[in-house]
Amino acid sequence: MPAILPFKREMADDVAGLMHDAFVEHRSSSPRMLLSPPDEWTPVEELAVVLGGDTVCPEASFVATEGGRAVSAAIATSGEGGAQWWRITTDPACRRSGLASSCMEAGESAMRDAGQQIIATGAVVDSRWTAAGALLSSRGYSPDEPEKRNITMRLDEWVPRDVAFPDGYELATLREDDVPEWSEVKSRIFGWQSEPEWFLNRFMSRPDYDPSGWLVVRHEGSIVGISGVLAIRLDRDPERLHGAQIEYVGVLDEHRGRKLGRLLVTECLNWAYGRDSLPVILLTQPFRVPAVTLYESLGFRTLCAWQSYVKPLQ
Repeated sequence: MPAILPFKREMADDVAGLMHDAFVEHRSSSPRMLLSPPDEWTPVEELAVVLGGDTVCPEASFVATEGGRAVSAAIATSGEGGAQWWRITTDPACRRSGLASSCMEAGESAMRDAGQQIIATGAVVDSRWTAAGALLSSRGYSPDEPEKRNITMRLDEWVPRDVAFPDGYELATLREDDVPEWSEVKSRIFGWQSEPEWFLNRFMSRPDYDPSGWLVVRHEGSIVGISGVLAIRLDRDPERLHGAQIEYVGVLDEHRGRKLGRLLVTECLNWAYGRDSLPVILLTQPFRVPAVTLYESLGFRTLCAWQSYVKPLQ
C-alpha cells in the first residue's frame, strides 16, 4: 500500500515529474485563455522550481509514495488566508484508489490543527476536469460564487459582415491619448476601477498589441462604447495556442438598446478573420446575461467554466 508522507523539498523533482505526466491529457484541450500560458502547460523544470521554493507550504502538503516514487500528491502554497491548494494530482495508473483524497485529508487536518478556518483551491479548476470536480465535491468543497465564475466562450467559424453604426455614433480606433478616457469608461461599465497605467502595462506593452484591433464608439465626441481584440501566437505551443481573444466589450448604460455592443463584437470578429486568427475566444461571467446572450447569438459557445472551490475547516 502507498504511504502518505509529508512533502519535503528533496521530493521536488519527483513530484514535478508526477504533475507533468498527470496533466498530459489536458494539454490537448483548448486553452481557456490566450493572454498568458495556462498552468497545465508548465514544463517540469518550472514545476520543480516552484516545489523547491518558499511558496510551497510543506506543513499542509502530502505525497503518496509507492516503491520509492511519488504516485499522488496534494501540494499547498501559502496564501493571504493561510494555505491553499496549488496542485492535486495522481499517476494515471493509480487513479480511483483514494490516494489524492487521502493526501488532501492529511493536509486539511494539518491546516485545521493550525487554526485555519477555510481552505480554497488557489489554482482555478477547469469544468472539463470532471474527475477534479468530483474529487473536490466528494470532500465537501463547493464552487465559490458560481454565478461570478469565469467562463470561456469560443467561436470557430466566421463570415465577415458589414457594420453600420446608428446616426450620431462614430467608430474609431483607440489612440494612446484616449487611454485615460477609455479607462474611465471601462471602469463605469465593468464596475472596477483601473488607472491608465493598467491598460498601458497589460495591453499596450505587449509585442502583439495592434491598435487597429482596439475600437471606441463616440457620441458627441465622447467615448460611450469600447472593445478590443488581440491576435495571439504563443511560442510555447504555436500549433495550438493561437487565435484571437476579445477583451472588454461594453457600452455605457445610457447608450444601450442601439445594438452598439453587437456591432463592436462584429467588428472584432471581422478583424480577427482578416488576420487569419480563428478561433476567437472571450471571457465573461454567467451573471452578465445580456452579454452571454449576445455572444451566443453570434455563434459563440461555452467551452468551459473555471473557478475556485472552497471548504470550511472548522
